[in-house]
Parts: sequence; C-alpha cells; structure tokens
Amino acid sequence: MRVLLSGGGSGGHIYPALAIVRGLAQADRHTIFLYVGTNHGLERDLVLRENIAFRAIHARGLLVPGILGKAAGAAAALRGVWDAVGILRAFRPDVVVGTGGYVSGPVGLAAGLMKIPLVIQEQNAFPGLTNRSLARRASAVLVPFEEAVHYFPPRTRVILAGNPVEVPQSRLTRIAARQELKLDPNARVLMATGGSQGAEAINQLMLTLLPEVMARREFGMIWATGKRYYQDVLTQIKRHYPQGLDSKRVQVVEYFYQIQTVYQACDLFVGRAGAMTLTDCQAFGVPMVLIPSPHVSEDHQTRNAEAIAQRGAGMMLVEEQLERRSHEVLELLADESRLAGMGMRAAQAHDGNALDRIVQTILQVGGRAGRRS
Repeated sequence: MRVLLSGGGSGGHIYPALAIVRGLAQADRHTIFLYVGTNHGLERDLVLRENIAFRAIHARGLLVPGILGKAAGAAAALRGVWDAVGILRAFRPDVVVGTGGYVSGPVGLAAGLMKIPLVIQEQNAFPGLTNRSLARRASAVLVPFEEAVHYFPPRTRVILAGNPVEVPQSRLTRIAARQELKLDPNARVLMATGGSQGAEAINQLMLTLLPEVMARREFGMIWATGKRYYQDVLTQIKRHYPQGLDSKRVQVVEYFYQIQTVYQACDLFVGRAGAMTLTDCQAFGVPMVLIPSPHVSEDHQTRNAEAIAQRGAGMMLVEEQLERRSHEVLELLADESRLAGMGMRAAQAHDGNALDRIVQTILQVGGRAGRRS
C-alpha cells in the first residue's frame, strides 16, 4: 500500500504522524510512505531524521490578522493545492492521512479533488480549522475525545481513538526511575515544563513555589525551563540560593531528554495542555495541573484542559489565576489520596489500543481504494 501523510507546524501534529508511520510499517512492511510538509516547519527535520521520503509544498496559516494577511494566506493555500496535486499524481497513494496543521489543508483538499481516500487524525478536544474544513471530504475522522465529535458534519464517519503514543513495554517502577534521575525516592515530586522552548508563566510559577519546596523535605521538583529561559532562571536561583539546590530533591534543567523516565518518576505534572502532553500523562497515569497557553490558535489547549478536568484526571489553572492560586499546586502535591484518584482516572482515560485502531482504519480505507483501482 502507498500512504501519503501530511501534518506540520508543531510537534503535536508531527509526532502522531510519525507514530502512525511506525504502526503501519509494523502492520505491513511493504507499505511505501511519503510525507508532505513545508520547508520552514519542524516537520522537515523530524521526518528526514526518521528516513521517510519528504516533499515540500507552499503553505501558511490562514488565521492571521488583517485583510492582506488573509489574502496572502489564501494565495499560499491555492499554490499549495497546486503543488499537492502534482505530488499526488506522481506518488499515486492509496490513502492520504492528515494530522492537522495548515500544511495538511492543501494536501487534503487536493486528495478530495482527485477522489483519493482521506483519513484525518485529530489530536484535540476542539478540532483545528484544517481538520474541520476537510471532514466532509474524509473517509474517516479519528478523534481522541468525545467532545470533538459534534464539531464535525452529521454524516462524517467519526471514530473514537486516542492519540497514538509509543510507551515502553517494560516500564520502570517509580523507585527505579528516580534512581536513574538521582532523585530522592521518598519525596513527592512535581514535574514542570513549558515545552522545548519553555513558558515564562510556568517558570515564574515554579520560582514562586521553589521556597516552599526547598523548605519541606517531603517535596521534590524536577523542572525543565526551556532553552530560552534557562540561564535567566539559573541566575535568579543563584541569587536566592548561593549555596545551590539539593539536587536529590530539586533539579532544574534546560530540557527533558529522558522525558519518559521523568513521567515515571513524578507524582504530579504541571505544564501546558497540548494534546500529546495529555496523552503522555494518561499513558503513565500522571495527575495534571494544566495551564493552557493563551497563544495557540483557537484556544484549543483550554478545551483540552477542560476535558481532562471534567474527567477528574487533573485541574486547570489559567495564567491570569496563577498568582492567587499558586498555593493550590503544592496543596494538591501534599494530598496523597487526591493525587492517587487523579492518577487512576488519567490512566483509565488512556486508550492503549489507539494506534492499532488508527492503523486498521487506514488499512481498511486504503484497501478499499486498492480494490477499486
């Protein structure tokens, strides 16, 4: 089978596509893949690193202010469709898989115009503009939250399947994970991150909580500041703690290079509400304090955080509330019973068969296409 995938802009669209590639390759080692993205997005580097064939088209976001910005976006979309039609004609896929982001819009539209079956994989509780727009042309739409279903047209074939995430088959115990990270096995550990680039609001929250964490030996913290904030955070910490931090209880790093180990070592996650972050927390049964980014398109992180809070797997704090509600984070960390309940509900919400369901849907749609040709 020949499969063309498209999705980009952020890792939240790209990593699911790469997981789908690996799942399809395991199901049928003869599958031929082509990934379509842009030359200026994160997808090019990530896809080529996986040794997957890559082609670029012209594309840019449509949700930009001003008439001129929208006109430029529309012109780029038309050029992107033209580019995509040429790539589809040359590659002749049995099925096209779109995981969202503005680059998948022209590709999905071209697939619809050429009557090539399209499968959409949406990651969020509130579907993005691209996936909502393409749904009428799709053979199937895969969504991780029931809340997403009603945003699609009534006749859309919507299948509930969690976001695809690859979890190690042999998991570490919490003690083993902490030994690997050189963390106190007896402390209750908070994990904090604003993503690879970091988030100023989350870093400020951690600086606010740090004195109490340092003062209470039952608490611990492992905190990734993000690359652009790391040196500034270190400067502020050294100003208040010239003797340094107790590294067995508090670790401040630029980035989590062993993030799955950190998930297995921690008792509570504090960070953004991106779809793949939530999926990781669910996969490892980690309770969450979610602080949605106010800077993402269509405010989908707030919808994600609301979905998690409604399921009792975490709590949501908006940035405007952090100063007056910061105490609630350590109150939750101290509440063993509440943490255990949230962690259990997070684990129950994890769809361990999601990737299999996604792969089988794509194989079914692609197989139907192959029999017709």
